Amino acid sequence: MKNTQTVKIQIIKPIDCEWQLFGKILRELQYETRQILNKSTQLAWEWEGFSSDYKLKYNEYPKTKDILNYVYIHGFAYDRLKNIFFKLNTADLAQTIKRATDKFKTDKLDILKGNKSISNYKKDQPIDVVSKNIQLTNENNRFYANLSLISNPYKKELEIKSGQFKVLLNVKDNYAKSIVNRVIDKNYKLCASQIEHYKNKWFLALVYQFDSEEKQLNKNRILGIDLGIVNAATMQIYDIEKERYDWIKYNQCVIDGKELIHFRQKIDARKRSLGKQAKHCGKGRIGHGYNTRMKPLETINGKIAKFRNTFNQQKSKYIIEYAIKNNCGVIQMENLSGYSEAQTETFLKNWSYHDLQTEIKRQAEREGIEFKLIDPRHTSQRCNQCGEIHKENRDCKTNQAKFECIICGHKDNADINAAKNIAIPNIDKIIEEQLKKQNNNMSA
Repeated sequence: MKNTQTVKIQIIKPIDCEWQLFGKILRELQYETRQILNKSTQLAWEWEGFSSDYKLKYNEYPKTKDILNYVYIHGFAYDRLKNIFFKLNTADLAQTIKRATDKFKTDKLDILKGNKSISNYKKDQPIDVVSKNIQLTNENNRFYANLSLISNPYKKELEIKSGQFKVLLNVKDNYAKSIVNRVIDKNYKLCASQIEHYKNKWFLALVYQFDSEEKQLNKNRILGIDLGIVNAATMQIYDIEKERYDWIKYNQCVIDGKELIHFRQKIDARKRSLGKQAKHCGKGRIGHGYNTRMKPLETINGKIAKFRNTFNQQKSKYIIEYAIKNNCGVIQMENLSGYSEAQTETFLKNWSYHDLQTEIKRQAEREGIEFKLIDPRHTSQRCNQCGEIHKENRDCKTNQAKFECIICGHKDNADINAAKNIAIPNIDKIIEEQLKKQNNNMSA
């Protein structure tokens, strides 16, 4: 079973040139990467529009090979963009284009449904570097990377002899050392990686792959996950063979959302403050109008994106480790496509639960865990004991955390009750049948 991981290593300094030149090159490549990502996404969107019109006219979708003379859209985009963006190494350019078109393909269904916006890549985008353009070496226990980064035309423009740069890496801890040494020894496969800029430092985000022992997890044990704010995620396990839930301590099955709430409050307060400042800002921010006044908000949005990505990666990792520890071969979650349309709480609209689900799905499939989405309707109103569904089972106005069944009297934490329902196999059909039964009884 293939396992893909990333380790971030700081670039201490270039060996063959000054930081001033190397930093300038990285900033130029970073800027060009952003332009390429946005242009590639635009081309993919234009092709999608053409495909839709073609389908209406001919009752079938066009094939890229027949219309564009390319099998894949990223091949077409590469030939369109290679003469416009000439600074990146050509292999890295192709990788960047593919990154954008693959992301568009992944998001396409949600974009067409109106549940997600087309990706708009802002500054500080990571620079793609394909594996063949990275050579790692260990010289007297000091680690170096030879990076082929720039094209021949850009090399001539800079009047330098080589487009390859040798850099010293800051590999201090034993964990990172063991990984880099295994990549050097080819025990781990080096994959397409990235160079990232964070807090005025440059990092090589090294992606590697290795074979891991395939885990034989029990498909009869289902981990149900309910997402929320007070509790960012609540987990419950249903055992099909035993026909019962596992008993789990509350602090083990709940991921606290306080970190999320605190961050929301801090960001909202900062946005309000900046909004007020924009009305009375100094001349330096008035000159170019509204966009200049609101520029600090772009920085805030960048912080939100970084926090969201870090939060989602950390929590999804914990969830996957929890599933493996409890021998769960299946993870079930609510299908939240369109969730934001029905959600009145502003923060839930802005928070990307879809990204969290995507990260959980990615990590689950990597570990051989089956990932399923179920219809979210009525999972919070259904009693996990008697199966009765009623909106009065939850009093969201006075005590949102409380669940009490009006039929059998069962009491539970509302998030745990929902997670237990989500963990049941074929819960969609069970709820549908229960609603029919209740409606028939009311009609009788």
